[in-house]
Amino acid sequence: MNLYKKSLHYLSPYKGNIALILLFNILYALFSLFSYTTIIPFLSVLFGDTPAVMEKPEIILSAATFYYYLGQLIAVKGTIFTLIATGLTMVFFTFLSSLFRYLGLYCMAPIRSGILRDFRRDIYAKVISLPLSFFHKHKKGDLLNRMGTDVQEVEWSIISSIQIFCRDPFMLLFFLTALFIANTKLTIISLVVLPLSGLFIAAVGKSIKRNATKAQEVLGKMSVKFDEAINGLRIIKGYNIIEQTAEDFKKDNDYHAKVSTKILRINEMGAPLVELLSIVSLAVILLIGSSFVFTDPSFKGEVFVMYIVCFARLIQPAKQLVSAYYTIQKGKAAAQRIEVVMDADNVIQNAPDAQTKSTFNENIVFNNVTFSYQEDPHCEQTGVPIYVLQDINIEIKKGEKIAVVGPSGGGKSTLVDLLPRFYDIQHGEICIDNLNNKKIILKDLRDLIGIVNQDTILFNDTVFNNIAFGQQHVAEERVIEAAKMAQAHDFVSQLPEGYGTMIGDRGLKLSGGQRQRLSIARTFLKNPQILILDEATSALDNESEFLVQQALETLLEGKTAIIIAHRLSTIRNADRILFLRDGRVAESGTHQELMELHGHYARFYQVQQV
Repeated sequence: MNLYKKSLHYLSPYKGNIALILLFNILYALFSLFSYTTIIPFLSVLFGDTPAVMEKPEIILSAATFYYYLGQLIAVKGTIFTLIATGLTMVFFTFLSSLFRYLGLYCMAPIRSGILRDFRRDIYAKVISLPLSFFHKHKKGDLLNRMGTDVQEVEWSIISSIQIFCRDPFMLLFFLTALFIANTKLTIISLVVLPLSGLFIAAVGKSIKRNATKAQEVLGKMSVKFDEAINGLRIIKGYNIIEQTAEDFKKDNDYHAKVSTKILRINEMGAPLVELLSIVSLAVILLIGSSFVFTDPSFKGEVFVMYIVCFARLIQPAKQLVSAYYTIQKGKAAAQRIEVVMDADNVIQNAPDAQTKSTFNENIVFNNVTFSYQEDPHCEQTGVPIYVLQDINIEIKKGEKIAVVGPSGGGKSTLVDLLPRFYDIQHGEICIDNLNNKKIILKDLRDLIGIVNQDTILFNDTVFNNIAFGQQHVAEERVIEAAKMAQAHDFVSQLPEGYGTMIGDRGLKLSGGQRQRLSIARTFLKNPQILILDEATSALDNESEFLVQQALETLLEGKTAIIIAHRLSTIRNADRILFLRDGRVAESGTHQELMELHGHYARFYQVQQV
């Protein structure tokens, strides 16, 4: 289903507000009409042309009844008093009109803020639930733009839809009805140009939607470059490519400005066009209507003046309807981009027969595991399947420490990413205690596993909250104990606000070793039964590595672990070492056994000793 249509369900919690908006806008339009039509009796009294109605009419809601009481008021209070009373009546109706317009906008406010909140909530929840493979195709900056600018466009579009259905149509309906009542023939003549303007507006709307799509795509590319520039600022400065990077960004920025200018020019064309056509109609009315005043006794001068005023009042709601229509077209373009995210398949889900599992008792088995990051792994040129991992057969018993080594690109990180189902395999199976990991409830599966990566993931929050991340209502004593076990308590205590210190974006206020120890402290607090250490010390200096290695040794006690390491000296004491090459297990054994083979591992180890 089209996301724009589907997004209208966000209005369902605000049915009461919409009903009130509808009511208040009807009253706004009604009292606006009353305030303008009051000009007829005002002018009739002013020019002494008030119809004489001597007997009180039987029909209460009629013009005759109104003029009967007006004549009585003139007879008793005089002309000046009646003019003042009529003027005050006009002011009163205008006050009521303005009041109901404000009340309509008052009820609209929670809808505007609520839709934006709900929309962002759902797209955020969708993004963080998607598999990692989705982010191989879409850049982070572009996704951020879709969550920001595109969502804002859709929100404006939905609000414009409410405006189209709940406000301006009533203004047009009531005022057009008054015009038809005043003089049907003149009204028909004045409306001849509207079908032509409608066709033009529709054509312009399609152009706006097409160009808005281009603009949002370019803005997404610019967001990507912003994100890459901030993350890679050291490289940009270090390689002296500031001007080159700025020029590259300038090209996209200039193109976006060009497309945006085109959209703005087209967008601003509609309202002046409607106004021009309305003025043309108004000029026609003045010419033709003047002759009607002289030839039709029932079409008096004051009615003609009211007719002109009411027709002029139609111009503003007509312009607003056109603007709202164009806003909706831009919203549809933004909705198409958001739809890519919202309709993306979340292939990593709980199986219908998934089971709970809270303990790890026996072993982990990789049985003929084959995996490719591509949906269709076949090479376009040769048709031969390209797999990152092929026919992996491993058994890891409870309590074992298994090290995985090998050249870059061999599939080491991919292997450990398959265990917590960051990706799902194409062939084979991964079992924990003879239970396929696809048949374990996802939350339970990931609760069993703790991960310490080379690229430490910390958040712009306090030290305490980073250690306690994912845990609810954690006692301070437990956090401090976890920090001590991770060799982090000493440096945390020296921070300006201790565990309450904000560590900055991605923890950049801390050194690499400090960030890694906080990550290990977080894993200590989680206390998982299975550990994955993915290059946990490779980016550290010798002193930091020594401290982190001490923390890791404590962390590994009594745990089942899969350790990925480039520095082979750190995994010599592993129970078993797997050498991964070209996606296959080339060798397996202890350090001593592999050295005696004089194979891949031995050569790899000897190179590092040089």
